[in-house]
Amino acid sequence: MVRALFKARVQLLRNFIKQKGFDGILLSRCDNFAWFTFGARNHITLNTEVGSAHIFVNDESVYLLTNNIERKRIETEELHEDILSEIEVAEYLWSKNMVEVLKPFTAGKKIISDTGMLDTVNCKAQIDQLRYTLTEFELNVYQDLGRTCDHVLNQQMKELNPKMTELEVQGMVYRSLAREGIEPIFVMVSGEESAKLYRHNLPRNVLLGKKVFVSICARKRGLVVSLTRSVLFEKDQSLIEQHKQNCYVDAVAIANSKVGVKLSTVFEKIKQAYAEVGRPYEWMLHHQGGLAGYNAREIVANESTDYELRIGNVLAWNPTVTGTKSEDTVALTQEGLKIISYFEDSDWPYLEFKLEGTTMKRPDLLILERR
Repeated sequence: MVRALFKARVQLLRNFIKQKGFDGILLSRCDNFAWFTFGARNHITLNTEVGSAHIFVNDESVYLLTNNIERKRIETEELHEDILSEIEVAEYLWSKNMVEVLKPFTAGKKIISDTGMLDTVNCKAQIDQLRYTLTEFELNVYQDLGRTCDHVLNQQMKELNPKMTELEVQGMVYRSLAREGIEPIFVMVSGEESAKLYRHNLPRNVLLGKKVFVSICARKRGLVVSLTRSVLFEKDQSLIEQHKQNCYVDAVAIANSKVGVKLSTVFEKIKQAYAEVGRPYEWMLHHQGGLAGYNAREIVANESTDYELRIGNVLAWNPTVTGTKSEDTVALTQEGLKIISYFEDSDWPYLEFKLEGTTMKRPDLLILERR
């Protein structure tokens, strides 16, 4: 199955370079490398955007260009066995200049790339568009990742107490995700004080206090799941009501994420939902999310985002009201919209909203009365 999907992806790139009037394409970005190979990693450190292995495609062949340090790992651990026979490996000594390595492939040719490196023509924006629609195979991988992340975060949140620090919680989540072979590319822990101060709180050495929410962006096989869960250590009716309002905005965003609808249209529905709950200006204080996939956000939606949703898209909306947040990852599949990071059998409490002819469940606050 993966071999057939890979061949289709190769042909997609060949059609692309032909339409552009070029002779070949070089992919070096980590997101595109993972997309093209159905999940292989070309990065060493988590914060890099351009990896140490590259894909070169022309009319005749598909090449993996990498140095002698990385070749064995990528072939053995990263590339799916179904596509190994479809790729020719060009290994070079780690000390070599990539310009010299590429000369045999590019001499007298017009080459495009996703970086513009080595005097190639940078077509990153157009290449990004190819990555946004996922196959059924990728969506199945995504669902498995979402289920695991839901379970991991739910279990960790139940172990928290108000005397822990944000940094301790971050470490707990890092460890639990790593045990599952998942890369924690973002773990935000917002305790009582931080949730009021910062929309993007990087964990600090401060106590959680009376409440906390944890947001994660977690990656496996290149795909990134986003979700948020919230805990109260002391019952607070005003915060319970605020969280419900926040979840309503999120439910509206998800319910309106339909095939054929533009992201800008969903964004306007989100703004209306904020107004409905009496918080018309909160949307201005933080972005609301948007298209997800091989990045936590492939496109952040706003009033002018004209991308039209289609089957195979994945979204992660993240509306906030100062002090609260609601977030999960959803997929547009052949069977309809699926929340892939909060399943029906999840043991986390939920709120229900009847919207757009369906019942939408959103994660509620978990109350753990501890002092």
